[in-house]
Amino acid sequence: PTSARRRSGPGGRKMGERKVLNRYFPPDFDPALVPKRKWDPYKQVEVRMMIPFSMQCTKCGEFMYRGKKFNSRKEDVIGDDYLGVRKYRFYIKCSLCNNEIAFKTDPQNNDYVCESGATRNYESWRQQTEAETAFESARSEAEKGNAMAALESRTLDSKIEMDVLDALDEIKAVNERHARLARDILPRPPTDNDDDDRNALQAFRDEQHRANAKRPLPSSDDDDAPELPRRDEPKRLANPPRGNDGVRDDAPRIKRRPVDQPRPGGLVAYNSSGSGSS
Repeated sequence: PTSARRRSGPGGRKMGERKVLNRYFPPDFDPALVPKRKWDPYKQVEVRMMIPFSMQCTKCGEFMYRGKKFNSRKEDVIGDDYLGVRKYRFYIKCSLCNNEIAFKTDPQNNDYVCESGATRNYESWRQQTEAETAFESARSEAEKGNAMAALESRTLDSKIEMDVLDALDEIKAVNERHARLARDILPRPPTDNDDDDRNALQAFRDEQHRANAKRPLPSSDDDDAPELPRRDEPKRLANPPRGNDGVRDDAPRIKRRPVDQPRPGGLVAYNSSGSGSS
């Protein structure tokens, strides 16, 4: 009984039944009698995520860069959506001071918005996007009540489009001119269908053969002719000839210094143990 209780899982099921996908339903099963589980809109879910932008903690000043992994808590933003798209809020802790940081999704701009606990680092592309969006909104507002402003905007757009097309046509023309010039400069290889080119190629080859036949071969009496290698050259180099003193003939000779002889009238050393001269 004890082993059976150990093998059984929650709800009295055994260990082997936890991975079963299809369960038995009795014939008198009524799904309407199953109580519906209440959904808690404020429930938070533990999510492992990477922060989507670089930020700096407002409490300790720690920088956390984009792609750093955190264990976050996710919840739904109640009462805030964009065209029916639900927004989510994430809570993370600073890696240094454990300060809580909150940010949420922004479906309208395909981005995230930092709400509290940190400040987002400066990003140049965001500033450019915001400037373009502000310019387009101001332009559309000005065109709504002024027909002349709308006409000027359309004229300016047409002029810009024509300038772009003209520049593109000029680039295409320059490329075609360079390609045509390159084809004209390169020599055209002779083809079998062209009789003149084939005859010219054959005449050039015959001229080369005649020039090679008239070229004289180098003779042994010619001083300028290169010396041909001897057949016994490797053996001769391996065993060079030696003289009577056993030194190679091609070895450098060392000039020996003569032994110094005592000069006449010089000092003579006498042995103290021997007898002196009479």
